[in-house]
Amino acid sequence: MLKTSVIIIFICFITNSVFAQPQIRIEPRNVVFENIFNRIDYAYVINRGDQPLRIDSLSSANPFYIVSFENGLVTPFIINPDDTVKATILLSNFYNITVSDTVDTLWFYSNDPESPRDLRIKIDFFDDNDRGTCSGIISDEQQTPLSGVKVYFLYWGIYIIDSTSTDSNGSYSSFLPKGTYTIAAEKDGYQTTFYGNTSDPYFAYPVDIDSGQTINLNLSLPFIGNTGYTITGNLIDSVGNILVNKGVVVIRKGTHTPTLLKGNAALSDSNVYSAFVRPDGTYSVTVRDTAYYYVQGFSDYYLPSFYNDEGLPAIYWQDADSVFIDQILYNKNIVMKRDSSYGGGNAFGNLVIPFTETDAMKGISVFAKSIDNGTLYSYNFVRSDGNFRVSNLPYGRYQLIAQKIGYPFSYSEPFTIDSLNQSVNNISIIFNTSSVENNSEIPETIILYQNYPNPFNPSTRIIWQSSIGGYQSLKIYDILGNEVVTLVNEFKSAGTYEVEFNANETRRGVSLPTGVYFYRLQTGNFIQTKKMLLIK
Repeated sequence: MLKTSVIIIFICFITNSVFAQPQIRIEPRNVVFENIFNRIDYAYVINRGDQPLRIDSLSSANPFYIVSFENGLVTPFIINPDDTVKATILLSNFYNITVSDTVDTLWFYSNDPESPRDLRIKIDFFDDNDRGTCSGIISDEQQTPLSGVKVYFLYWGIYIIDSTSTDSNGSYSSFLPKGTYTIAAEKDGYQTTFYGNTSDPYFAYPVDIDSGQTINLNLSLPFIGNTGYTITGNLIDSVGNILVNKGVVVIRKGTHTPTLLKGNAALSDSNVYSAFVRPDGTYSVTVRDTAYYYVQGFSDYYLPSFYNDEGLPAIYWQDADSVFIDQILYNKNIVMKRDSSYGGGNAFGNLVIPFTETDAMKGISVFAKSIDNGTLYSYNFVRSDGNFRVSNLPYGRYQLIAQKIGYPFSYSEPFTIDSLNQSVNNISIIFNTSSVENNSEIPETIILYQNYPNPFNPSTRIIWQSSIGGYQSLKIYDILGNEVVTLVNEFKSAGTYEVEFNANETRRGVSLPTGVYFYRLQTGNFIQTKKMLLIK
């Protein structure tokens, strides 16, 4: 009897050991990306077993996706029995998709005995055969061809979609999807250079590549050698604390202690250095001379972020800490925050500087901020001609924010991306060129109101109020930043004021045509600009 009991217990133990195991289920089993505005979807990873499920890794045939898990989980992680983890799948590299890439499988590797399990992916849109070729020669400043140079291609100036290396003759060539690019070259011992003879992506010349086109672009790299002044670190995801293994780090001279709209403004300096992030998530930038520098990281589908001592994402320059580089500095890590650019909307526009400060156009970035939830969705750089394009916006209401080191923010009027307006054109941002150092916080006692009526023809009223007296000016500018008329230019006591602007009565004695105009109030350090529309 005892022997029989032992056998039964042993059999039960073996049975429980055999059947006690994790069991992965993925629901739904299929993900479909229908169009450019539907590039994000979700799936649930469920443990139906009675033992902990360990998700080890994921893989797919094509590098087109960004997969993230709720609560910042990163592989490997554990799912307890009967628990569920939500996975978000973003189709990111959609511009590289061809007809042969429209069906794929995302494999989940785990400790489930039947691992891996699959999530099937279907992509219903693609641009096939719309490609062109970019080729050229990379040389040093003496025009000697350089071999082993890494050449990067940045789609829309911010997405690194391809790279290649030069051969023994310094030649490179890449077959790219049609679109607008910035192109950069990097080699150890030389200064990383973007097309346009600059180390700063802000100032890089855009290159348009069309279907079937072959363009030839040559770059020369300045020799820098080992100066002993180097900064190194990692790009780190703010949620999962994982390394970001693709991107570029740009450093530019300037000093600042973070206090919003206060403190020392950035020093204006043309010395800019950059380096691309290595596959292990590290970066290393060598400079020619000792100085304080801002350190800023850029990566695909992340918002640009500055280095700061707190180890927090620093999207705005006011939250950055400058770093004094006088030796080799280690572990200057930049914490990056994911953007939300999972749509297909575009915002096109122009930055208006109503003065003769043409250099102020350089080094300006534009962010799209949701009016509905306050989230920053995407960004891009303002080009030398003042034009900009912010892409990949989902449906929603937005306002653009322009920022430059040492200057306060400037804003656009709100706009909407929807099924009827997938691209919005002619967005204007009046850029405030008063430096932060000379522009204290805006007094609450000064208010410039929106003109009324707006739109108007031919006249409109402009009202403002101030509880302090001072010298005040109110001027009108056209879309190109040219002054049209000065309405007020005198000392005024505290109070509320109103003037009428008549588009048929300008200082030039001509009637203004239909278009967008701007009125700008300045009193002391207070400056504010608003937009108005003349329709005839």
